[in-house]
Amino acid sequence: MSMEHKAYIFNTNGFNKELSKLIITSGNTGNSAPLKTFINNHIGKVKSAYTGDLLNHNWEREMENGGIQELADFAMTCYYSPEEEIGLSYDWDELLVAISMLSTTFEPDYYILGRTLESEIFKLDPGGMGIGFIYAEDIAVMHNELINLKQSFIDNGMPKLEDVVYEIAFPELIEAYEELILIYNQAEEINCGLLMTF
Repeated sequence: MSMEHKAYIFNTNGFNKELSKLIITSGNTGNSAPLKTFINNHIGKVKSAYTGDLLNHNWEREMENGGIQELADFAMTCYYSPEEEIGLSYDWDELLVAISMLSTTFEPDYYILGRTLESEIFKLDPGGMGIGFIYAEDIAVMHNELINLKQSFIDNGMPKLEDVVYEIAFPELIEAYEELILIYNQAEEINCGLLMTF
């Protein structure tokens, strides 16, 4: 069975201004102090990545290991609500194969997995299963494109690939495609990006 796809409405604009570079710097240097300072400065806004509860000044008790990945995971909650998950569940991988058969503006992975945050020596991946961002400035274009390509998607049916064994039927694939459109619609309505993970 594939991994469970999870998606969250995510304020990528705020994240890029305030936190993304700090995460990369901390990851590159191995210095967690800036992330701890960020969390302390955002008490009342930052939540537990595990429970979704707002943190107080005793937040370090919530940590399992206090490493840079975990601190970044907690700090990122300033930009999304961990309890408001809207992902594709287990149908994402077959949908990704199907989308890769369409003519899209961006690389197919970006629509479902987002783009990683990484440098030459550090890659953000708190859960160890992958994490990616779809940036707010791309959401409207991608949303409109998914809507416009839907009929082509329906007309083409399941992509015929010899090395792919589909676990879902075509109607379920169409339903997953429509769910993806709804995810993008929610993000576009409030001018936000998306966080994709497993």
